[in-house]
Amino acid sequence: MSEPGPAADAAAGWRPSLGAVLTATLLVAVLATAGFMHFPWSAIARGNVRDLVDQLNDRIAASIRQEVGDVIADAGAAQEALRTIFFQNVIKTNDEAKREFVFLSLLQSQPSLSWISFGWPDGNFFGAQKVGDDRIQMVEVKWNADHSAAERRVDYYDVITGDIEFKERAFEPSDYDATAQGWYQRALAANGPIWSDVARFPTGSKPAIATSGQLTVFQQFQGVINIVIELERLSRFLATIPVGRSGTVVIVDRSGRIVAAPELAEGTQAESAEMPMLGADKDRLEMVAKEALTHFGMQLAEIRGTMPLAFRSGLDRQDYIVTFTPLGFKGWLIATVVPESDFLAGVERSTQRLVWWVLGFTIAIALLATLLARLLIARPLGRVAAELAHIESFELGRITRRRSPLREIDRLSAALSQMASGLASFQKYLPTELVRTLVRQGIEAKPGGSHQPITVMFTDLVGFTRLSERLGDAVVPILADYLGRMSGAIHGTGGTIDKFIGDAIMAFWGAPIANPAHALEACRAAVACDRILAEMRARAKAAGGEALHMRLGINSGDILVGNIGSAERLNYTAIGDAVNVASRLEGLNKRYGTRMLIGAATRDAAGAAILVRRLDRVAVYGRTEGIAIYELIGLAEERETLGPLDWIALYEAGLDHHAARRFAEAEAAFAAADRARPGGDPASRIFIEAARRFKVAPPPADWRA
Repeated sequence: MSEPGPAADAAAGWRPSLGAVLTATLLVAVLATAGFMHFPWSAIARGNVRDLVDQLNDRIAASIRQEVGDVIADAGAAQEALRTIFFQNVIKTNDEAKREFVFLSLLQSQPSLSWISFGWPDGNFFGAQKVGDDRIQMVEVKWNADHSAAERRVDYYDVITGDIEFKERAFEPSDYDATAQGWYQRALAANGPIWSDVARFPTGSKPAIATSGQLTVFQQFQGVINIVIELERLSRFLATIPVGRSGTVVIVDRSGRIVAAPELAEGTQAESAEMPMLGADKDRLEMVAKEALTHFGMQLAEIRGTMPLAFRSGLDRQDYIVTFTPLGFKGWLIATVVPESDFLAGVERSTQRLVWWVLGFTIAIALLATLLARLLIARPLGRVAAELAHIESFELGRITRRRSPLREIDRLSAALSQMASGLASFQKYLPTELVRTLVRQGIEAKPGGSHQPITVMFTDLVGFTRLSERLGDAVVPILADYLGRMSGAIHGTGGTIDKFIGDAIMAFWGAPIANPAHALEACRAAVACDRILAEMRARAKAAGGEALHMRLGINSGDILVGNIGSAERLNYTAIGDAVNVASRLEGLNKRYGTRMLIGAATRDAAGAAILVRRLDRVAVYGRTEGIAIYELIGLAEERETLGPLDWIALYEAGLDHHAARRFAEAEAAFAAADRARPGGDPASRIFIEAARRFKVAPPPADWRA
């Protein structure tokens, strides 16, 4: 009885590998034992996690309250000190030199402050701004008398040890009006200092909070004092607070906007005046906090006391404890997000350590069995599967014999190697790259096709029949060299060679892989082929060999492409009227003395990227009117290498005269084109003869050029 082969295995359905069965069996035993020991430990540990998180949250909240309280106190002290200086008339608000000194001193004495500023009722503004730890800016905005334009002055200072050093001064227009700012207007409406959110400053935008208050001296309103704290400063403080091993803490307001967060400590808030919404910036832990509110159906505005929320996140299927705590300032809330794994990691490590000790022998046996299965079965089969992938992609040269200590696998590898050798003999009869593409796209080898926009090219060698008769067998290496070089140019532009017809080539662009630039790529290939053939002629002439000349025709259209033939024999090719036109254009080169002709559809699709000469209109079988044909001169990007082309305009003017029955003018234009083109123009001479005939015997009234 013969042994069952691969076909029988496939018919029997999917079967697990031996290595997988051994590994799975031992893993089930390990996991069952580990689970039996782990769950009691885990239940006890989770009962203690909540208390640990509550204690951690209390410490974090106390630390943040202390920091925010200190910052608020610093701002209030600076505001009161500045108000006292102005109120006691120590300096006046318009005393520029002393005012700058006072503002600078206050700013340097309070590291937590970002701006010390003052706004006048006429819209003018002055402030000292701290930029990082090593720069201070003095900013002044002055409006003209009719309040129609303002100028901003910025003095830049570098902070050095114990002092500051002036660097430069800059002036530029500004539209910053102090009286139009929210902090100014809120101060006017309040009886004392008031806190507000600010974002816009004379030097840019950045989320911040500010305390502002009116300044009245001798019952005369002078303006508004404004002390600013950038929220980035609070973010830097939050970045220093450890929240478990991988947790986070943020400050949010009642509407869900993030006031401060560790990831904003690097200056990202400076990029926008808007505070991001909780969970909107894709930070995983902040998204977990937003998810907790949704999970429990809560709103931030409803939270009045500390609110711990324990749940499993749908984002990463981990357990979290999210705690919201009122901060006691501007309705802000402290939100801490702590993964339970931060506290359970130690317990889990202890459990795992015990499991490893108890099940060490089992794991060793499992590893040994898995290793043997991998070495003897899985790895050899994987190598054979890799060889099958090479066969599937038609990379037959990469197939190698894989030896195996198991007889069946060794015989399978030998059979694959023999198969590859057989297929390699037929590979040269097929367009290998086409086969690979069809396999990658899953196109089944059965009759069928579809209309696709493609460009088709036909090439032919001039006088090759006479050459082959004269040279006999010696023509074979010449033809092989020619076809090899032309194939390289076609493949280099993404073309597909359909077939070789003796010395002729049929190729197309845009299938089986779609290419919107199929017309231009075909023209590139044509120009490359023409250039390569010119180089071959030069070498042949120098060596006393045969000089080859080529004609080609190109046409584009919506063409039927696919597997054409019978169920037994197929050819992936293109058929249709547009293909026939391309073949016809190749032959028309002989009539006009040209080398490269393209159809109107190709000319339109390639557009300004190619240089052409409108050659003529020719009759095509099955059409009542002729079609326009063009001579491909070259690529627009290579215009400088093509020499003078003014003869093209002369020739096309002659065509227009010819079509309008102005034969004398046509003859003159064609003659001028023939003289202007280096080496002469055979097509112009054809039309010169036609114009002379029509001058003697005009064509009938229904004649059309």
